[in-house]
Amino acid sequence: MPEKPCVALIHYTAPPVVGGVEAVLARQARALAAAGYPVRIIAGVAAVDAPGVEAVAIPPMYGAHPDIAPLQAALMEGRLPDAFPQWRERLRRALREALHGVDVAILHNVCTMDKNLILSAALYDLVTEEPRRWIGWHHDAVILRAGAPRFPGEPWELLVRPWPVIHVTVSEARRQALAAAWGIPAARIHVIPNGVDLGEFFRWGARTRSLVERLSLMAADVILLTPVRITRRKRLEEALAVLRHLRAQTGWDARLVVTGPPGAHTPANRAYLEALRAQRAAWGLEGAAHFLYEHLGEGLPEEMVADFYMLADAVLLTSEEEGFGLPVLEAGLARLPVFAWELPPLRELGREDVFLFPAEAPPEALAAAIARFLETDPVARLRRRVRQQFDADRLIRERLIPLLEETPS
Repeated sequence: MPEKPCVALIHYTAPPVVGGVEAVLARQARALAAAGYPVRIIAGVAAVDAPGVEAVAIPPMYGAHPDIAPLQAALMEGRLPDAFPQWRERLRRALREALHGVDVAILHNVCTMDKNLILSAALYDLVTEEPRRWIGWHHDAVILRAGAPRFPGEPWELLVRPWPVIHVTVSEARRQALAAAWGIPAARIHVIPNGVDLGEFFRWGARTRSLVERLSLMAADVILLTPVRITRRKRLEEALAVLRHLRAQTGWDARLVVTGPPGAHTPANRAYLEALRAQRAAWGLEGAAHFLYEHLGEGLPEEMVADFYMLADAVLLTSEEEGFGLPVLEAGLARLPVFAWELPPLRELGREDVFLFPAEAPPEALAAAIARFLETDPVARLRRRVRQQFDADRLIRERLIPLLEETPS
């Protein structure tokens, strides 16, 4: 198997500096390293602690570096300092050395922003001199800022024309604006949004991440959470029926996640689990109904329960009786709707803020209500869209990595 290309990520600064581009760069570095790519971060400040990621700091890449700041201030006023050519060459040499062995270089903002004009000029020299796959990742651009000063000649004009690189920007709106400003077809610019790492955002541990990945939950259209033990009084066959009807009614890849193990005090619960498995198979729900006990050998540990509330779209309770109904309170804290059959404790806790159905209501009625809520509630729609379309790892895997492997036509 051929070796994967070595990838360099370049920006003015990298973590531990806090910033939006710095966070995107660090996320790309971790994801690419996890996918087996040798990764090197090159920045004015860089100290990234991640397996498989090398950090190279070249301090003058940072526009606020004491040696660079006076020159940058003059350049921002349209004056070309006498020391500009020497610093341009010094940075070009330092970057050439740092890029030794690199096959693909991703230039974050330095092709289009004026945070260090000497760095942009030095990189432009390398882009035009060295045969390497260069990717310009344009989060922002001075050419799109109405109040930005414009000065003739280099280095200023470098930021208002397209470099000979593979162009990437972060939204369709930005693609259209850049294409118009540059006078090039929009098709020459790729769109790769800045995604969200849900596991990082919600501070998931390794076990939660592993489970979510193993069950492909990030790709699901809908995730119903049933946080109960596997006992007959929980009527989980009804939960399976709701799932079946929801999938049939909508065509969605709807999932059901049951968090608990078989009840420990009744041996017959093991037989009940086997009956549920048989029903799941008979209805073709093997990849849709997930009993976490099958993957953990136990119920979901207490410290992981909140993780699945944060991931889910709704809580589904199908019990025939409840003494209290703690999942209603947990769902409220997680801002999830609750769908259940009418039981006095659930009405007492949820009042008019949960969706309760009479005992004689068929599973398809709950399925229809769930579908109606998730289709009409804007928060639910946005939540689902973020999970499906803006998962950072998925965007890197499906959109960035193909650019590393083959230059697009």
